[in-house]
Amino acid sequence: MNWRAAASLFVVSAACYKIYIIQSAVARLSAVKIQIIDTQAHKGYNNRSAPGVKKGGIIKYLGNGGVLLKIVNSIKVFKHYSYLLQQLVSRDFKVKYKRSVLGVAWSVLNPLFTMIILNVVFSQLFGLGRSGAIKSYPVYLLTGIVLFNYFSEATNLCNGAVVGNFNLLTKVYIPKYIFPLSKVLSAAINLLFSLLALYIIVFEEAIRTHIEAANAMAVAPKAKETLVLVANQVNISWTHLLLPYDLICMIIFCIGIGLFLSALTVFFRDMFYIWGVVLTAWNYLTPIMYPESIIAGSRFEPFMSAVYKINPLYYFIKYARTAVLDNAVPSWQLHVACLVCAFAMLIIGLLFFRKKQDKFIYYI
Repeated sequence: MNWRAAASLFVVSAACYKIYIIQSAVARLSAVKIQIIDTQAHKGYNNRSAPGVKKGGIIKYLGNGGVLLKIVNSIKVFKHYSYLLQQLVSRDFKVKYKRSVLGVAWSVLNPLFTMIILNVVFSQLFGLGRSGAIKSYPVYLLTGIVLFNYFSEATNLCNGAVVGNFNLLTKVYIPKYIFPLSKVLSAAINLLFSLLALYIIVFEEAIRTHIEAANAMAVAPKAKETLVLVANQVNISWTHLLLPYDLICMIIFCIGIGLFLSALTVFFRDMFYIWGVVLTAWNYLTPIMYPESIIAGSRFEPFMSAVYKINPLYYFIKYARTAVLDNAVPSWQLHVACLVCAFAMLIIGLLFFRKKQDKFIYYI
């Protein structure tokens, strides 16, 4: 009797398991079907010309699948989902500081505390701030920290942008690039608050260096130390108005690398862990805490010089320091380098994301 009961229980269990497998397969096929239908509908939407655009002239010359028509329709789709983008950016920004006592103030305090710690370590202990190689080490350091922190935050958020929103992607059609784009823009809001920390230190250093130079001039106006203090004064000039160009280029660069990472992570989840190692290495290979002159004459000079040439963050940070700390207009080569790095990465990210996005549904 026991073996008959055991056999019956086995048959019932096998039947239940089979039903479960069939239901899971049906559910997955339904999700894929919904995604395919939405994608086809979206493609049909894109194949229609925008309102008010006649199919004559250049559009007729390029055809229904022409470049200009695709650009017009892409802009239409982006405008259609712009409200969703605003809501995602707002959600990400609010969630970051949810249940936090200080809230948004951490965007200002975090880079300030980091700068204070690193300033004590590298300036007071290792003497980088007193070597004369850097005009104002706190401003030099904080400029690099603010920009690199933005890059680190934006790319880390983009890593899981698509994977973390798989529930939406399997139910309704949403342009998939909206998710990494929202992460980069929400991090950009934090960047704006972090700039407050930068300018707090800029004004503090400007006041301090001018007072020190004035006192030295009163005591020994022709002394070598006095001339050094006068030359190393921090000033507020019109060149600070060039900083938005650098920030826009960096945001575009982060959008490109964010699109690339968000697509790659769908297929290769190890990127969650690998990217942290990459950021650590990238941090030390960029002159954030140390001056470029520190490697001059060392055995690492050829290697580091080559790394600087292919390091986009090097150009972005150098541009910001030239405008903010040196009060000089960056060279046209630096302008071009920032622009090329930004749009080259944007094109690479867009092409990779567009090629892989239709396969996301099978992996998330």
